[in-house]
Amino acid sequence: MRLKSIFHSSIVILSLFVSINASAEEAVATLSVQESFELVMEAYENKNWKGLETQSALLIKDYPSTAFGLEARYFLGTAYFNLKEYEAANEQFSLYLKSQATPKHFEDAIQYKFSIAELYKAGEKKHLLGFESMPKWMPARQDAIKIYEEVIAALPHHELGAKALFGKAVVLFKQQEYKSSIETYQTLIRRFSKHQLAAESYVGIGEIYLTQCSQEYPDPDFLDLAQINLNKFKVDFPSDENIAHLETKLIGMKEVYAQSLYETAQFYERTKKPHASLIYYTQLIAKYPETKLAALSKKRQAVLEPVVKANKEKAAK
Repeated sequence: MRLKSIFHSSIVILSLFVSINASAEEAVATLSVQESFELVMEAYENKNWKGLETQSALLIKDYPSTAFGLEARYFLGTAYFNLKEYEAANEQFSLYLKSQATPKHFEDAIQYKFSIAELYKAGEKKHLLGFESMPKWMPARQDAIKIYEEVIAALPHHELGAKALFGKAVVLFKQQEYKSSIETYQTLIRRFSKHQLAAESYVGIGEIYLTQCSQEYPDPDFLDLAQINLNKFKVDFPSDENIAHLETKLIGMKEVYAQSLYETAQFYERTKKPHASLIYYTQLIAKYPETKLAALSKKRQAVLEPVVKANKEKAAK
């Protein structure tokens, strides 16, 4: 009898709970679109990001095709961004930008997307498998590149377009996509020739060439291209303080190339072939006079020249 009473009470409570929820849902659904939007704006103005998420989602659900419903996409993206749910935020901003020909918050939405790309560039991770319940372990640099490209397409000659080109070039460099990174830097230089980021792009290109000659076989083309890049930098930004930095990078490249000649000269010297050794020391001094190895080569040159001369005189007798 007691069990039957408890069961009956539970049914009553459950029915009451369902009734209350249904009434609440019905109450929300009966709000006009203007009233729903007022709740969205109230949450936005109070920076109540969780409330903004809830109210924006409800407005989109109840009035998806209205002007207010379309506008709510922007506010939902803003809520997600401030809640650090960057994947969801980016998706909502994309939907918002596609929903109207001239979105009211167009530039602000693009700014948010750019900020998300910057976070991804800096190392912010994505949720595993795209589920918010999963930890943020997935690298997001490829997503950063995609977002940067969207920003560049949307605002090709705007300040954000310049920053997006630069960010994209940096990410490509980190991913060792050197050719694409250089091309992106060069696009920035052509499109924003007097912008400070154009100057920084010259430095970025120089760093890529140095990295390539350090990691790959020392191809003389890298050195020539680096010199051309430096010469253009001096013409476009003659008083830029980064010129000295890039000149240092170029000397660093020359040190790498000089190392190969120096090691060959050392090999011939160890194997008692002073004439061959002297040829490589002399070549190094002529090609890379600014390097530290040129100074060492001059010392070896001074030692070997009398030996080579003496050997020639001896062979002539």
